[in-house]
Amino acid sequence: MFEKIGKEKYVRLVTILLTAAIAILALNLLLSGTSGRKQILDGNGGTEERLCSVLSSIEGAGDVEVMVEYDSQDQVKGVIVLAEGAGSSIVAGKLTDGVATLYDIPASSVIVFEKKKSDLN
Repeated sequence: MFEKIGKEKYVRLVTILLTAAIAILALNLLLSGTSGRKQILDGNGGTEERLCSVLSSIEGAGDVEVMVEYDSQDQVKGVIVLAEGAGSSIVAGKLTDGVATLYDIPASSVIVFEKKKSDLN
């Protein structure tokens, strides 16, 4: 099947589909009736701040921010991660895997973006 399409067209199609998925998730977060942002407080007393702290400890991640989207039953539906080191596909993959494992959600529900580096150096 892919031989007929051509490798370049296949890569372009996959890129377009991934971009569309990211745009849909971002629009859903922006347009939802409630902000969708809550402080994560699990049975162990963990918070979003703790998640940011753990993720920023990953080699190369740098400064990290997270936003967690919940459904009506307070189950995690999606997570956006902003990390200075997310320009590296290896770092982005580790961040994705960490969040997906923590919340027991598919990796497709975790979006990782590169965060603009602060000018405080």
